[in-house]
Amino acid sequence: MIAITYSTKYTKFMSALLLTLFTNCTLYTKSACIIVHGTWSQDSSWYRPAGDFFSALESCNKEIELVDEIIPFSWSGKLGHPAQLQAAQELEKVIQEYDFVIIVAHSHGATVGMICSQILFSNDTNGNNLAKIKRFYSLGVPVNESTVTPNMSVVKKFYNLFSFGDHVQTVHGMYERIFTNVYGIYNLSVELFGKHPSHTQLHHPAVGAFLLKIDDYFAEKKLGNFHECQSSFPGNITFFDYQYPQYHVQHNQEELLAADKQSYNLAALAFFRTHTLCHDR
Repeated sequence: MIAITYSTKYTKFMSALLLTLFTNCTLYTKSACIIVHGTWSQDSSWYRPAGDFFSALESCNKEIELVDEIIPFSWSGKLGHPAQLQAAQELEKVIQEYDFVIIVAHSHGATVGMICSQILFSNDTNGNNLAKIKRFYSLGVPVNESTVTPNMSVVKKFYNLFSFGDHVQTVHGMYERIFTNVYGIYNLSVELFGKHPSHTQLHHPAVGAFLLKIDDYFAEKKLGNFHECQSSFPGNITFFDYQYPQYHVQHNQEELLAADKQSYNLAALAFFRTHTLCHDR
């Protein structure tokens, strides 16, 4: 009887121990927020530790504990698909070290991230890469959907943040500002202190201080109207210093984009005419 009792207790103890170990191993995840710079910006400080944007994003993450760490990703910064593809392949190796990641990418750094999402999908043999990029915050990416788009099987939510004051993103009308209305892609125009920020100002520390909260955190607390934010609606976010941002549905975004494109077309036409007249002389 004693032997049976001891055996039963030992079995129960080992079962509980194995269950605890299995549960801990199963539940633990390794995660990171990866900041990717754009073209010709590999030597910039904003995306590196102690940089103003990095520090702001890091402080935001410390408050909500969304990921384990914030890390910078540096690439050649050269213009063109070959350099972007090489960078995407290197980024894919970094991402595979984590269970899930969040990407914050500026300009063509977001192009690198989107190419990487396609690589992750192509290399996925067991489903481990599905929704591996939980959130993708794109800051002023030049949009060309015929060339590359985010793979929404790998990316759970894609935030396309753009500014009507960004005169670099569209490259004089060669690129678009927004993506086609696809579930999970949010097209959000940005204002900073009530004004349309420039291309560089999209990685202002006031943006980084709240960027990781514009999803579930603000929505759950019903702050800044973010509970109304849906991918099916075009939106606008206004960022402030030391005050949570405000969101609203931008019902006239299509009209604003049309006027924006027309202004670039007129500017290009004026440049062409001036250049032609000078050449004829």
